[in-house]
Amino acid sequence: MAVRTNLPPLVIHTLSSHGPVAVTSVGNGTTSQLHCAPFEEKVYLFCVAGSAVEEGLLMHAGLSLNAKASDGSYTLRMSGRAHAGRPLSGHRERGSLEAWAPEGIPYSRILVIPFAAEDVDLYQAEGDESARFTGRTPVGITLESAAREYTRAALSGLALPMVIWTTLITVAWLIVQGVRFEGREIAMGLALVGGTGMITGFRLIYVSIAFGQWRRGLARVEDAPVLSEGLLAPGQTKRMAAILLCFSALALISLALLWGSTIVSLVLGVSGVWLIAPAWALH
Repeated sequence: MAVRTNLPPLVIHTLSSHGPVAVTSVGNGTTSQLHCAPFEEKVYLFCVAGSAVEEGLLMHAGLSLNAKASDGSYTLRMSGRAHAGRPLSGHRERGSLEAWAPEGIPYSRILVIPFAAEDVDLYQAEGDESARFTGRTPVGITLESAAREYTRAALSGLALPMVIWTTLITVAWLIVQGVRFEGREIAMGLALVGGTGMITGFRLIYVSIAFGQWRRGLARVEDAPVLSEGLLAPGQTKRMAAILLCFSALALISLALLWGSTIVSLVLGVSGVWLIAPAWALH
């Protein structure tokens, strides 16, 4: 989503003079009136920490924005994604955003939500003439599938090397067992599902936790890929993590019931999951 020019000047001009806009979160379906700062790349929204908008964005990254003139001269609708925001007091763009922030609220309680529009529909009427801008934005056009976003988050950091290592060792061990290992192909498939699902599931949980730490300035942006870009929310990644870990558990239980505990111990050992809890504690 590193697109520098995403919104046309007409949309930016409309938002600049509109005032607070109606923002609806996909996560909980709530609608709030928020001040905004429109820029070419993103629209920055301001909400109070602990608000319904923040709660919704922690569950789902989807967001929609609506602005309608009181005299009906224009109607603007946008949909896209955002993350739950970071405090204005420590925001790197604070100098540019302060003028747009709501008054009377401490900057430490104001969250800056970067909203990247994917679809825009603007209808503007001027006398007998009318103008309309509608369609996908550059961000929307270059948008990747949800599967790729989950994959990028799940295989970030050391997760990909761990998956490769676990796969190589497991496959090599089963090859060494030879034909005397009955059902070797099925066992190999279950072992790979068990190991990969376990590693990627725990990685998604870690990324979700790191995102919360990053919002408070306690972690690096690299620790929370995809989520810090507003492409996925912690609630989404945690749900996917639960699915992956369930598949992993079913695969490992099946292995234990059909082929004993040796292969399960191998997968658990080479996957390195036994190092995750100490690593989290040290991090």
